[in-house]
Amino acid sequence: MYSRLFVPIFIIIAIVIGVRYSLLFQSESAYANARYQKDAGDLGVYLHKALLPALTTPDRAALDNMLSSALLLEADLVSARLDYAGGHLEALRSTPPLADYPPWFRGLNGLQAINRTIYIGNASLVLGFEPTLPLAQVWRTLRQQAAISLVNITIIYTLLGIIIFANQRMLKRVNDITTRFQNGDHGVRLPVSGTLEARMLAVTFNNMAQRVQALVHKLQQSQNKLSEQLAQTLEAQALLQVEKERIEVTLASIGDAVITTDLNGKIDTVNDVAQQLTGWPEARARGMELHQVFVLANNFGQHSLLKSMAAIYAGGDVIKVGNQSLRNRMGQTITVEYTANAIRSARNEVQGSVLVFRDVTERRQLMQQISWQSNHDILTGLPNRAALATRFEQEVIRAREQDYLLAVCLFDLDHFQYVNQTLGQDIGDEILKQAASRLHDFAGARHYVARLGGDEFVLLLPEMDNRAAVEQALDQLMAALSRDYQCDGEAVGMSASAGVAVYTGNEISADSLLRHADQALYQAKITGRNRYHFFDADLDEQVRTHHNRRTEVRTALLDGELRLYYQPKLDMRKARIVGMEALLRWQHPLRGVVGPGDFLPIVEHSDVIVDIGEWVLREALRQLQDWRAFDARWVISVNIAARHFQRADFVERLTAILAEFPDVPPDMLELEILESSALSDIAHVRSIMLDCQALGISFALDDFGTGYSSMSYLKRLPADMLKIDQSFVRNMLVDRDDLHLVSAVIGLAKSFGLGVIAEGVETMEHGAMLMRLGCDLVQGYGIARPMPADEVLAWVASFDTAAMWQAAAQLPPIFSLHGEPAGGTAQMPLFVQS
Repeated sequence: MYSRLFVPIFIIIAIVIGVRYSLLFQSESAYANARYQKDAGDLGVYLHKALLPALTTPDRAALDNMLSSALLLEADLVSARLDYAGGHLEALRSTPPLADYPPWFRGLNGLQAINRTIYIGNASLVLGFEPTLPLAQVWRTLRQQAAISLVNITIIYTLLGIIIFANQRMLKRVNDITTRFQNGDHGVRLPVSGTLEARMLAVTFNNMAQRVQALVHKLQQSQNKLSEQLAQTLEAQALLQVEKERIEVTLASIGDAVITTDLNGKIDTVNDVAQQLTGWPEARARGMELHQVFVLANNFGQHSLLKSMAAIYAGGDVIKVGNQSLRNRMGQTITVEYTANAIRSARNEVQGSVLVFRDVTERRQLMQQISWQSNHDILTGLPNRAALATRFEQEVIRAREQDYLLAVCLFDLDHFQYVNQTLGQDIGDEILKQAASRLHDFAGARHYVARLGGDEFVLLLPEMDNRAAVEQALDQLMAALSRDYQCDGEAVGMSASAGVAVYTGNEISADSLLRHADQALYQAKITGRNRYHFFDADLDEQVRTHHNRRTEVRTALLDGELRLYYQPKLDMRKARIVGMEALLRWQHPLRGVVGPGDFLPIVEHSDVIVDIGEWVLREALRQLQDWRAFDARWVISVNIAARHFQRADFVERLTAILAEFPDVPPDMLELEILESSALSDIAHVRSIMLDCQALGISFALDDFGTGYSSMSYLKRLPADMLKIDQSFVRNMLVDRDDLHLVSAVIGLAKSFGLGVIAEGVETMEHGAMLMRLGCDLVQGYGIARPMPADEVLAWVASFDTAAMWQAAAQLPPIFSLHGEPAGGTAQMPLFVQS
């Protein structure tokens, strides 16, 4: 194995040397170049100062002497040429400096010759430099380092050779000793010396040889004794041998450690397992006292052992002891449990003792781990709900007895489920661990923090002086939880909400305090998140009522009490029904038909709204599947709540629902979303809309104009239809501002190439005005009220627009876009039923 290391070591050395000398070459070259450039510049400055006085009154001899001396000052200078009014002088180095580096080395280096012109008044001085000496300095440095590296490599391979030689010598020695041992020389031993491997091998071999020698010696003794008594006890000898072999096999095969002693506490036998655990070979342990080999790590344990064994020798009962620390011969400590009992003769006389023990270190560690896990959260390491319950009751009792405030703070991370779904569970787990660490750091030794599960944490703040102290602590903690979380080098923004209940000494349980904190947390959530809220007893009943009503709505969904009503959509110009809007109703067993405004707001901030939304989609598609035989061109519109629409799995779930109705083309489904819900996260909403449109589904912006509409939002949202809110349509005949708004929305839709439909059409005049403004699609009570699905086809069959439509189309505008009403105010139904 060691010889195989030569190749990888050589490769590593080659790589290291290559990198080192590349860096060294660059460093030395840069330094030499800097010195080379600096010396050239300094010489130029010096000659400028020195030649200036001599040029004032030109002295050719002085000038020539200065140029010659410059060649002596700078070894890299090879030529100096001076042109002045009195003539031209040159100083050339007759013999260039000796280049003690190979010619190819200069090609690798970046040092170049320098020609520098210096103007001294009307004279010009041209200096020429060659980098012979800097290159020589770089070459000498590299050559010196190469020599050092060669020495290091030689040392490394010499050491490897020594190691290989030592191992070969060790293997030869082992082979020789083994051969001698096999040939009967049982007293031969390996010297314990050399490398760690050699010493360990020698110790192992010597222990084995010693046990074999002892066994052979014992067998020889037995054989000698048996030979002496062979004549008198030959049948007795066979029985003794059989019993001896049975005992030896039994002791060798027992999985536990076994030590036997005589009546004086001297060791008789030690089986293999006991030798391994105590570190004492049987040959050396035999004859020693039990407590010298079976050493318990504390005085109390050792004292108990001696006392127990004395009772055994006196005829006492079996002794069983657990969780003792056994220190072996090498000083290592393990956990054991042991059983001691007497060895008795056929006449029930005590002849010695047997000690059976086993290593239970792993079992004890496992029990400790199980105990820890039962009271701690595996992911974060914080105490769990079970541990919190015990500590919570203790803190409540302390607060009651010592008369101080105890604040119970329930935290959860805002929008954690969305982050977990979009970024992945690994990122979510990392955020939970970092949040737990911040809570733990804040809690310190004074406070107590636990994780309930999911993204919920509880913090107990005992010994608070007043509510202001609680608020100050919460401000610090909320700021800590709102810092960015670093996950895989990326910063993830996350905030938290908290509910706080304060115990002031009244008779209340820990469970009730935690429930109050949970209710306060709910208030913090619905009021905007990223804040904390104190429990208010006056709101407790309201929260309970809200929770009960939310449960009632969920039950209505499960019990099949929800219904869909349908309101027709009319193309006035073509006098044709183009589709239906599905509207939710609750068929309450006591209250009758209940509109959505009475129950949807109760569940719009919970996942119940998602379950209701998916039920509506399925019911609408099922109904559309039945109606396609009557009119295959109808489009059904379904309103989607913001919480439902912005779920990470919305498109995936919608695709699965569409697959349940293969006979319904996706382009027959239109989703209506509120403008205000779309603006909460416009980038996310745009992405979902584009994915749905790829399936063929169209979108309408419902109640357009009631929110914060802007052309930039409209440009970014890929809607297909704008829906003018009924509040503008109903009053547009009497309110000039509403009429302007309706006209503006219609113009805006046309500018962006979108369709437009108006709600709230109740009279013929409404329809006529909308047609004149360019809006042909309408719905409202003037056409039909929402109706159950089984009434729709009968209503469509009886619907007739021809008689009244001709008159409606001829009506003059009853309201001018730029002035007062242009006609009468009498109103009449827009359409009639035959």
